[in-house]
Amino acid sequence: MDRLVIESALSDVNEIFLSETKGSVPSGLGIVLGFKAAHTDQILNAFIGLKNIMCDHKANLVICKTRMTGIYDLEIKTDGLDEPIRILNKAIDNETLGGIEDSINDAKAISLTTNVSEEDNRIEIHKVEIKACDEAL
Repeated sequence: MDRLVIESALSDVNEIFLSETKGSVPSGLGIVLGFKAAHTDQILNAFIGLKNIMCDHKANLVICKTRMTGIYDLEIKTDGLDEPIRILNKAIDNETLGGIEDSINDAKAISLTTNVSEEDNRIEIHKVEIKACDEAL
């Protein structure tokens, strides 16, 4: 699956929230990309496509602060892609961002998942950064 197709499907995120990943190995924090049910198949296929591209590569997540308070750009980076998957201009509330920061500081396992399937569609994240980014990613 093409990076731009994955990026396009995942850009429809309308909510980002956290969930505990108890029962998973390793347990830790799940960053959930929340979508409306309208395009569930597209989103699930894009997420599975991303997992397939990654194969044995580690995934990193960069959360970039924008000029607008509470609005962030997300980048999913992996050696399996020539450029990161970019999800631009998404709202993340202070509680969610604080939970992510706490998990980073506590060195907890962090994974990225979606709300569109009850199946285990989790991507383990090797490293998460929260930083101020340039205007152009």
